[in-house]
Amino acid sequence: RSDADLPRWTVLDVDTHASSGGATFTKLDDGSLLVGGENPKNDIYTLTAHTNLSGIRAFRLEALPDPTLPKGGPGRAENGDFTLSDFRVSLKPNSGAAELTAVALSGPRATFEPPGMPASAAIDGDGKSAWGVGDQAGRTHAAMFVTESNVGSVEGSTLTFTLKFENKEAHNLGRLRLCVWGPAVASDALADSSVVPLDADASPAGVLDSLHRPAEKRSPEQTAAVLKWFRYRDSHWQELKKRVDDDLAQAPRPNLVKVLVCGEGLKPLRLHTQGADYFEQTFFLRRGDPAQKHGVAEAGYLQVLMTAADRERHWSVERPQGAKSSFRRSALADWITDAHDGAGHLLARVIVNRLWQHHMGRGIVSTPSDFGARGTPPSHPELLDWLATELIRHNWRLKPIHKLIMSSAAYCRTSTPDEAKSRVDADNALFWRQQRRRLEGEVIRDALLTAGGRLDERMFGPGTLDPSHRRRSIYFTVKRSKLVPMMQVFDAPEALSGVGERSSTTIAPQALLLLNNPEVRACAFNFARRLAAASDRPLSEVVKDGYRTAVGRPPDDSELRDGVAFIEQQQRLYAAEAKPNARDLAFADFCQVLICLNEFVYVE
Repeated sequence: RSDADLPRWTVLDVDTHASSGGATFTKLDDGSLLVGGENPKNDIYTLTAHTNLSGIRAFRLEALPDPTLPKGGPGRAENGDFTLSDFRVSLKPNSGAAELTAVALSGPRATFEPPGMPASAAIDGDGKSAWGVGDQAGRTHAAMFVTESNVGSVEGSTLTFTLKFENKEAHNLGRLRLCVWGPAVASDALADSSVVPLDADASPAGVLDSLHRPAEKRSPEQTAAVLKWFRYRDSHWQELKKRVDDDLAQAPRPNLVKVLVCGEGLKPLRLHTQGADYFEQTFFLRRGDPAQKHGVAEAGYLQVLMTAADRERHWSVERPQGAKSSFRRSALADWITDAHDGAGHLLARVIVNRLWQHHMGRGIVSTPSDFGARGTPPSHPELLDWLATELIRHNWRLKPIHKLIMSSAAYCRTSTPDEAKSRVDADNALFWRQQRRRLEGEVIRDALLTAGGRLDERMFGPGTLDPSHRRRSIYFTVKRSKLVPMMQVFDAPEALSGVGERSSTTIAPQALLLLNNPEVRACAFNFARRLAAASDRPLSEVVKDGYRTAVGRPPDDSELRDGVAFIEQQQRLYAAEAKPNARDLAFADFCQVLICLNEFVYVE
């Protein structure tokens, strides 16, 4: 067997993580999870990880120290300890209809076992017994458990780990990492757990695969991943990092104040007061002073938008007995969507105007946030009213209106300028041509991932601050102190205030980002791999596929000639530099040229 096929410890990349007690998880560069937030009396961690390994014969739980934990960890207790009362593993193959099955564990071993707290206590089914590290805080510890048979399949499988901490209060694990031992074959004698080295080094599967390639054949991404992983094993880097951490530990700490905010209808959060869940009445306050109440402010509506005779009671909602909410917001929702007696027609006009603006570059009312006297009158008032009526007729569903606009003759018009028409309507207020405009930053990023075949189309779930994540850009978490550079360069608006119409600038950093950003380069490489899937195809076919994928049309004759010549030229240059993957690099350069075309980021 080659070195690549020998059994080894492989770090699992945890896909999902949850805490029954409300703790949070942060994934670190070394594949470990740092636990923060709430530290409840008892907790249950549920972690899932996908693996393509087959022949797994053992699992290892690593308890790692961290300077942010009490006494350096690895536990969250005041003395740095933890007590793992139960460790369970379940598996579900990706292929077939197999159910989630429990994996039988045996042969427990640990790097350290305090008296009365052996590693076997984590799999004995007794919630009162547990494995911990006692007074050995600030050090790395690990426990391993072997399986009774080979686990996993080449088609891939999902592992679910359940870690329970029910022995002592607040003795939860603070930083952990999960590893598997494999692949095993029939000749591997692993029935005895002592055969598996407990303290052997572990690396992610992707890093190990890259290591088995010659250095000159690794992609830039693979080289970066290897260096990122092994820097933690470099003594000089560890020394420098310790100096940085020590310096940061001495930085001034601001005074933090916790603020508890509770919405109407939710369970109230009590401190030192026992007031009502919500205010029964709202008062006029002189100069905003709560001590100067001058009359009750009753719920009301804009009278200019109402036709009902009994204006104040028409939309009122009787609060059910025992309800925790005043139902005043329900009344507001009824009024604002009432197309017969309330504000429904105005609401519908505003919504369809925003949809028209999104598709056409300019609204029928060019001031989308102001339909009043200071706003701009609609260029086509009958069209605006008809679209609003269609929205109401379709029960406020937006998709039919999107389809209606995009299938219209106005939307399908060319963006080619016309000198005669421009003299009459230079601003295109009458929509005689399609408005040429740049895509939003979120759409540009999604298009990059799609061209490279890297877009993760999963819907729903939490957001993230990771700029390298592969889900749609709508799943970015907005944090004012950590904005996403690509979104900022392409004019993403301030998310803390309403913006009726986005600004669109043209600046040099936009082109430089598409040329130099590592995420864009990674998309270009993946785009190139899609084009190079069939190695025997002529370059002309590769160029045609590239244009179809990037800009949705075939190249013209000059573009086809230039594309073929460019790929051949780049391949010669890389071959002259003795690059072993000259063809792949040339294809990636061509794909990046397509990404940098105006046509890729503009609607024409």
